Amino acid sequence: MKTDKNLILRVKLIALGVFIVASIGILVYGALYEMPRRKCEANGGWWSDKYRACKTPVYLPLLTRRKPGEPQKILWPTEDARGASNGSPKPVDQPAASSASTSASAASK
Repeated sequence: MKTDKNLILRVKLIALGVFIVASIGILVYGALYEMPRRKCEANGGWWSDKYRACKTPVYLPLLTRRKPGEPQKILWPTEDARGASNGSPKPVDQPAASSASTSASAASK
């Protein structure tokens, strides 16, 4: 009987210890991670989990010097570039004589 009481007391103490360690872990996590994130977002900042840093967003019209809501104007270098799928101009086909000479010079190297 005496060993049963000691076993029950030991299990109670282990459970209490696990509960205390888990509670302290939750409090430390909240103090180091959650509270700074909430403060940052409450002040209108952007929180980075990777760097644990609060950054202030930059208002885009300040950088682009456009009025708010004004669309971006794309200045195409040529009319061919407007039709390209990725925005770059299409390659110009070379005459057959010049392409044959470049392939012959490449083969001799």
